[in-house]
Amino acid sequence: MKLLNVLHLYRVRLRARALQEMFAIVGIAAGVALLFASQVASSSLSSSVAQLSKGIVGNATLQLLARDAQGFEAGMVAQVRHLPGVRVAAPLLEANAEISGPKGSESVELVGADSSFSKLDGTLVRKTKLEGFSGFGALVLPAPLGQKIGITKGFGSEATIKVAGHVEHAPLYSLLHASQIGPLVSSPIAVTTLEFAQEMTGLHGRVSRVLVEPAPGAEASVRTGLERLAGGRLNVEPANYDETLFTKAAAATNQSTALFAVISALVGFLFAFNAMLLTVPQRRRLIADLRRDGYPPQTVIGVMMFDALVLGVLACVLGLALGQELSIHLFHSNPGYLSSAFAVGSQRVVSAQSVAVAVAGGMLAASVAVLSPLKDIVSRQPLAAITDKDGAGTLSGTRWLALGGAVCLAAATAVLLAAPKSAVLGMVFLVGALLLLLPIPLNAMLALVRRIAPGITSAVPHVAVMELRAGRARAVAIAATGAVAVFGSVAIEAAHGDLLHGLENAAHDMNAFTDVWVSPAGSYNLLRTTPFTPTDRAKLASLPGVSAVRLYRGGLLDIGERRVWVIAPPREASPLLPASQIVEGNVARAEAEVRAGGWAVVSQAIANEHHLHIGEPFALPTPIPSTFKVAAIGTNIGWAPGAIVMNADAYARAWGSADASAYNVLLSPGVSQAQGRREIEHALGGSSSAFAVQTAEEHAAQQRALSRQGLERLTQIATLILIAAVLAMAAAMGNMVWQRRPRLAKLKLEGFPRAELWRTILLESLLLLGVGCVSGAVFGLYGQQLLDRALANVVNFPVVYSFGIVVALASLALVTAAAVAIVAIPGYIAAGVPPAVALQD
Repeated sequence: MKLLNVLHLYRVRLRARALQEMFAIVGIAAGVALLFASQVASSSLSSSVAQLSKGIVGNATLQLLARDAQGFEAGMVAQVRHLPGVRVAAPLLEANAEISGPKGSESVELVGADSSFSKLDGTLVRKTKLEGFSGFGALVLPAPLGQKIGITKGFGSEATIKVAGHVEHAPLYSLLHASQIGPLVSSPIAVTTLEFAQEMTGLHGRVSRVLVEPAPGAEASVRTGLERLAGGRLNVEPANYDETLFTKAAAATNQSTALFAVISALVGFLFAFNAMLLTVPQRRRLIADLRRDGYPPQTVIGVMMFDALVLGVLACVLGLALGQELSIHLFHSNPGYLSSAFAVGSQRVVSAQSVAVAVAGGMLAASVAVLSPLKDIVSRQPLAAITDKDGAGTLSGTRWLALGGAVCLAAATAVLLAAPKSAVLGMVFLVGALLLLLPIPLNAMLALVRRIAPGITSAVPHVAVMELRAGRARAVAIAATGAVAVFGSVAIEAAHGDLLHGLENAAHDMNAFTDVWVSPAGSYNLLRTTPFTPTDRAKLASLPGVSAVRLYRGGLLDIGERRVWVIAPPREASPLLPASQIVEGNVARAEAEVRAGGWAVVSQAIANEHHLHIGEPFALPTPIPSTFKVAAIGTNIGWAPGAIVMNADAYARAWGSADASAYNVLLSPGVSQAQGRREIEHALGGSSSAFAVQTAEEHAAQQRALSRQGLERLTQIATLILIAAVLAMAAAMGNMVWQRRPRLAKLKLEGFPRAELWRTILLESLLLLGVGCVSGAVFGLYGQQLLDRALANVVNFPVVYSFGIVVALASLALVTAAAVAIVAIPGYIAAGVPPAVALQD
């Protein structure tokens, strides 16, 4: 068939089904938008870290890296430069800091470098010459960062830097714009000279890492030389090591977001499928006409695929535009808890992969919807499309669906019990089981209504059952939309609530051993991992309201691909261990062992990765390599890569430093936490101090707030699922009702009044939505258990197991009531159709 003929056929058909095609386009666009927006949000996290890393390391491929924030002797740089095969060796001193200006403060990564840094040709310094302000302390900031804190004048402005218990006032040398550093302009970074960074941090003569660019062909020999210099106390890693660490840290968020976005997209695609079902009779007639005219199946498929191409292209364009807005205004790409260990920028990164996946999903949905009558196309009978009956509702068809649903449910149960790592696959099996088994409760409901109908004087139940049985395929599709929507919402929100309860318990446990925290200021220091010299301990201990001041220690330790949170409360702390976070082992015995020293509690994910069991020794790559025994196995305490708990004295020995990460202040009897905080703040100098003072409850609340922020996207997606489902079902029901106007007109001719027809439409809607949403809620509670097990056993988050009955009932009521309320309006209008319409056929 010629292309012009295909175009003509499409134009003719479009006139007859423009409304249905529009609904299908909107449905597919909704799925494309959700897929695209969630992928952009997830990829932007990793891409922002990767861009900053590449902007710093430039052409370097290796690095010599310190194992703690104290760095190592700068004299090591000369030894690296003398290694055979080293082309460039650039030292860096990096520290987390808080920068303040007239309008506020922001957490930044402070980077100090010398002139050799520019030889690596990284984006960050390609057009920024450090030699221009060497000799005096000054900062270079990205322009957006300067605007946030109120510094916009460039050279001569002054910013306040708080870092590691030090306060410095630094003049601004220049502001960097997108024309100079591209996407890095959105990164939270402050660049200065190596000498000034050492002065501000108090780390004189020390560096954090040395970036190395080997000569061509010399990388292996240079790595060997670096490992010899490291001597087992420093790390030798690829230059992009931070990207690897961040990918591991963000994996849980990205995987869960992807899973829930797929569920959201499925709702949108079911919306499209519902709309396309209304055009199936027309397509089947077209297929019969083409086959009768002698066209082979491949030509008919080509005609159908042209429909899919037009539908898919329009839907993808609309979906990408909508997804763009969602990713900008709703899906945020910067969970604050990750900023505690990584410099995460705010830039949006739209990759070709994000576009390709979203478009592929949209085109696949369009193709499946258009080719739904495929069996008619390939049938040996040319008129099969108009002579065959749909066997979806037959007894044998229902049995086959039930068998397939049972198999999927069994597979999901196997995943739940034996393979929680395959949670995504388990959720797919659950959705499959839900859709395949859905005709059973729908048939049961229709049979029940049909059985009780004789006892009701109204004809409404009789007509409703008759209409639903006549349009069984559409009825199942509409019920499926509600089922999948409620399933996704219940599973996500209920598991989300269990995780939040677990994180709240973790926040409580991590603040139970102190009354007041005193630590270096800055939101970057939520985990209390910035070391400082505890020179104010005696001053604080002498305050009238203070009974004791203990040294808390903690840090981030890179173990393989994990940036692990090491927690080290004072030996005297009570409780020393977070009891609710222990998943294996005796709490009292483990606490005694950790208090004695040489023992530690290890997260389950770390223990599984290294095949550790209670009582076994394990080596930690600390600045002074140390061996500990496993006292117990716990959760990750809310930090996805994992956590290790030891006492503060053991930490000091393993890190070779007496520095503290925080003061744990215990108050005298009768002194409230608020009163004690005010007394401590006054002693430290108030707002001008480099230290922040928080009560234990304030710190716990901050941890809970940041945990909620990190999980906010899950709530957003669950809400969008419900909104999409309500609109999808209301639109599908309204469209189906509108298409039945001739049938309604015929019923009017038979004597049915408008009010009775309207009640019939409402009852149909209520039956369909009720069956679909109840089924979805039941399966959603099953999905909650699957997600809970995955979060606890795979990602190792603290989870409080429960059944989200309240969430299920709320979602069920909301979706059903909202959809019925919306469809009531077009239903009432359609019920007013003039009886004469029935005579037009």
